[in-house]
Amino acid sequence: MQFQTEISYDIDKSLWDDALLLNPASTAFQFSDFYLPHQLTWQSKPVFITILNPTGKIAGQLSGVIHLTNHWRESNTASRFFNSRFNLDSMLRWEHGPIIHDPDHTSEILDNIFSAIDKIAYQHDLTLAYGTSAPQAEQFPANYFQKNGYTVRPWITYITDLQRNTDEIFQDLNKKTRYDIHKGEKSNLEFEILSDKESLNAYFEIKFAKNTTQKFNRYKELHEHLWDKLFHKGYEKIFLAKDNGKLQAAIINFLFNGNIWQSEVANSTIQNRYSGSFLTWNTIRWSAENNFKTYDLGGANPFPVSEKEKGISLFKSKWVSKKVEYFLFTKVYNTTKLNLSNIFRFRQAYNKIKSVKYSE
Repeated sequence: MQFQTEISYDIDKSLWDDALLLNPASTAFQFSDFYLPHQLTWQSKPVFITILNPTGKIAGQLSGVIHLTNHWRESNTASRFFNSRFNLDSMLRWEHGPIIHDPDHTSEILDNIFSAIDKIAYQHDLTLAYGTSAPQAEQFPANYFQKNGYTVRPWITYITDLQRNTDEIFQDLNKKTRYDIHKGEKSNLEFEILSDKESLNAYFEIKFAKNTTQKFNRYKELHEHLWDKLFHKGYEKIFLAKDNGKLQAAIINFLFNGNIWQSEVANSTIQNRYSGSFLTWNTIRWSAENNFKTYDLGGANPFPVSEKEKGISLFKSKWVSKKVEYFLFTKVYNTTKLNLSNIFRFRQAYNKIKSVKYSE
């Protein structure tokens, strides 16, 4: 079958989103305005790949964002100069895609999407492309990506089916989890939904309690744009656990197409020990009571290498969730630029180590 490929930086948003809504695997990452806050914060460039069948019907979709700099990394003067001059950290990034509407022609649709990614990468002289498959979808064989030059890394997430009575979901939790939830309730923890922009400051205070760096400032700006562009349209919600009015824990979630994806978690350094379980349960219960279909607790490393990673995976596995395997994909387009970027990254880390003052 002959498919037509369209690459656009400005699409008909209603047409794009309506097509996504027909596929249960679509999440907030693929909807039309998801990367608008990135554009406003870092001048990154959202991009949309549409695959059309011979009748003009959408057969495949992938949205992503072009970052010309590593927007999270703090850099010294030399690193900033070379990165801005040569776009060493430039990449095309996407999450939870592609979305395939015609599974009988998956291979052909993916070939067209890969060709479009290559075209975008060469047009913008990008260093690499990085993406994840859609956890809600049937996974494409890894060799689809490998034969097109991608390295493939397995990843996992835990997805809770919300299409059941909340009492049933609760009773299926293990005894220790139910105990922690009850203890949180008895300790007078309160569950709230963040409702005003000023309350974002409390979230920032616990997320970056000891951080006053440029990274914090950029992060704060991004979330203010997320609030302005996504929160008021119902695509983002922030759930809170408070103890006597003081914020103990928070969860940021993105909502689309009946699917909720847990994006970030923040905990107070002076925390009620039951606030994490209390907040997670009340977030899941709210999601079920508001007729969402699934709650995705976010990705985790299937081969954790640190105690922190082991703890994250263990906690996420506690919520009557189905363990779902998906993939991370990376394709390098300019090895020289990548190597130079890694050299600057190493030098920056080394300089930080040298600057540490030790005292006896």
